[in-house]
Amino acid sequence: QLPAVLLHTESGFSALSLVCTHLGCAVEGDAQGFACPCHGSRFDAVGRVLQGPAVQPLSSLRIEVMEDNGLILYID
Repeated sequence: QLPAVLLHTESGFSALSLVCTHLGCAVEGDAQGFACPCHGSRFDAVGRVLQGPAVQPLSSLRIEVMEDNGLILYID
């Protein structure tokens, strides 16, 4: 299973993978965004790296808004 977070902003919906781009641990939400409990990487609320060892941002996931306003989250 791929942990992910669905974000709703003024510009619409987006989603991020919650898998750390360093070594694949699941990141956790905190006051600044997201933190990796394994090696200390930190990411802001939109997934950009604030502190390494990760150098790549959290992966964006594709979302499709259906005609009935339902959402499909693509995790592959």
